[in-house]
Amino acid sequence: MLRNRRTAGWAAVAAISSVVIAACGGSSSGGGGNGSGNGNGTPISSNADTYNSGTAQQGGTFTYTLEKNIENWNIDSAEGNTFETAEVLNSIYPAVFNDQPDTSNVALNTAMVTSATETSTNPETIVYKINPKAVWSDGVPITYKDFQYAWQTQDTGPNNPSGHCPKCAIAGNAGYDQIKSITGSDGGKTATVVFNTPFGDWKSLFGAGYGLMPEHIAAQHGSLESSFNGYFSTTVPKVSGGPFIIQSFKSNQAVTLVPNPKYYGPAPHLDKLIFRIITDATAEPTALQNHEVDAIYPQPELDLVDQIKALAGQGVKYQLDLGLDWEHFDFNLHNKFLAQLPLRQALFTAVDLQAIIDRTVGQFDPNVGVLNNRFLMPDQAGYQDDVTSTGIGSGDVTAAKKILTDAGYTGVGTKLVDPKLGPVPALTMKYTVGNSIRQTECELFAQDAKALGVTVNVSSTDDLGASLTHADPQHDYDVIVFAWVGTPFFASGSASNYNTGGGNNFGGYSNPLVDKLMKEAVSSSDRATQVADVNKVDLQLSKDAYTLPLYQKPTFLAYYDKWVNIRDNATNQGPAYNAGEWGLASS
Repeated sequence: MLRNRRTAGWAAVAAISSVVIAACGGSSSGGGGNGSGNGNGTPISSNADTYNSGTAQQGGTFTYTLEKNIENWNIDSAEGNTFETAEVLNSIYPAVFNDQPDTSNVALNTAMVTSATETSTNPETIVYKINPKAVWSDGVPITYKDFQYAWQTQDTGPNNPSGHCPKCAIAGNAGYDQIKSITGSDGGKTATVVFNTPFGDWKSLFGAGYGLMPEHIAAQHGSLESSFNGYFSTTVPKVSGGPFIIQSFKSNQAVTLVPNPKYYGPAPHLDKLIFRIITDATAEPTALQNHEVDAIYPQPELDLVDQIKALAGQGVKYQLDLGLDWEHFDFNLHNKFLAQLPLRQALFTAVDLQAIIDRTVGQFDPNVGVLNNRFLMPDQAGYQDDVTSTGIGSGDVTAAKKILTDAGYTGVGTKLVDPKLGPVPALTMKYTVGNSIRQTECELFAQDAKALGVTVNVSSTDDLGASLTHADPQHDYDVIVFAWVGTPFFASGSASNYNTGGGNNFGGYSNPLVDKLMKEAVSSSDRATQVADVNKVDLQLSKDAYTLPLYQKPTFLAYYDKWVNIRDNATNQGPAYNAGEWGLASS
């Protein structure tokens, strides 16, 4: 998921927005990535799922910040697949499973489904028992048809010959394009999913930030394509299947939620939940100090962290964590010059990753180091360095120049000339507006590129989704920096980032070996097999110099200690994963 602040999985679009990944990667078992701290810096990773638990009073208004305006309301679409959108929709569109704060597991949403069981492995069959009381806010029952809609809109092919909606602009289709059928029984309250080929990460479907949308509303708005690309993308949700319902939305100001009177699960404690949009992270500490907001979740920067630490004596707590967010540089291979491997290899070889960390996140979090894997975090089983051996990220300008010279480039170090295409034009590099850390990262990249004879013009984008999807020439890029924010499903979560034609494969990368290995990984239920396959993919991505991982991004949550049950969740769902439980502490 793209995370705009940090950009949300690893789904893409975002960037603080971060991109969420429908392709998001995390650990499917084993140690979570959370290294949390409260206002006193005390580690809390051992109880990340229950930290700040307490009994909440009924009533009150809670105001939480978003760092990006919501431009598209369809979290399953490539352009709407942002972290901020996911945080709001966590409380609107119900999921079968939800990511947990320890980042290593998911929990069944027992309010919506009483069970989700694999009943056969040949063919793989999953049976979902839907709560008989589960209804949408307009009173229409939640049924197997809602599962069908999620499947058919995200079944674009090519693995499934039927390709129900080849023109649906999805973020990713991993798993959905392997489904053979979804049928209903028990009056529609049982959904039986049968796969054409095995899908090991089946718990990633219909959930984890990508909840069900109401099929009966879609049926009122034309074809699958029309409802998916049109209505659900452009219209503020009027119907909810979660604990809250959207009362109002003011663009670039706020999204206001109130309790869903038809909710079938535990009623939320709050009378109102306001997501206030503050796109300038530097303004967030002031808003918190002035009690304009009750919690902030900004991308941490040195001054910002110091400001929050100064508020610790005023009832403010904070968590500085390392989870499933990771920062990266990506090339746009639609640029014919960047389609040439030697140029990409040289540019990434000239980049000094440690220098970037030292100038940015390393200033406030000494635990952040160079990330040498695109699928697994350093504290996850199976992590291995698939980057260093290729030389990219080393900052070795001499080696970078040799790559170019050996490939026949001239003007190395002055004005670079491709041996077949001619002078290399200036490249456009984008970062999310208002993000000073990313601005510095881009400026350092431009500095390293200049040593090779390549000019890089750095500019910001106020619409990461439009930039990544090439929807608007004014927002387009040749090089871009953003972050993926993952889920506990590191294989299927990242498939659409690198598969040929994948919904999150914004730069147009294609490698038949990668396609083959990713298909094997998502078809396996064996973690060791998945790890082996994705590490092979990771090494190939390093050799192909399509994307360069920078570091595991810190997440930073600050809030007043009068509130209970709010905690960091450094996955694609974020702290708002359990917003229905938030409330004022009982006296």
